[in-house]
Amino acid sequence: MRSLIVGLVAAAALTGLPAAASAQSSAQSSTQLPTCSGKRVMREAVHTREMLKAAYIHVFYDSRTSTACAYLNSTNATWGTRKHMTIMLKHCARPSSAFGRCDGQLQSTARRGWYTGRTDTARLNISRGCVMATGRIYWGKHYGLFHTRSTVCASGAGGADRG
Repeated sequence: MRSLIVGLVAAAALTGLPAAASAQSSAQSSTQLPTCSGKRVMREAVHTREMLKAAYIHVFYDSRTSTACAYLNSTNATWGTRKHMTIMLKHCARPSSAFGRCDGQLQSTARRGWYTGRTDTARLNISRGCVMATGRIYWGKHYGLFHTRSTVCASGAGGADRG
């Protein structure tokens, strides 16, 4: 591992890149970024208590497979900074226009861990009902939490059918 880091620093010096940028791009290229099929139905910012826009919640819905998929994506201001990030999807029985409200929660899933860019994807089968997402992020003294509304619903569930 030490020889890999030394090699990256040497390569960065030869190419004129800062060592941290070279190491980050090398780490990103070795891991696949999350992808979701279907149509993006939500994109909401997660701000820290200091009002720093730290990440975006991305939620997609694929009506062909009845699958909701979501991930958190760091903003330019926080990309490359190691942060604890959580993306949670909830399957709600009914729509709600209130932020963070999931009436008749049927199931949920979450992906959490330390990331410098994007989280892993969270996926749920939503053949009926609605979906909401929660994004949480923290590092050092910085903390942010955001809940979406549950207004994106599968066909026949009432509310905004955006599948």
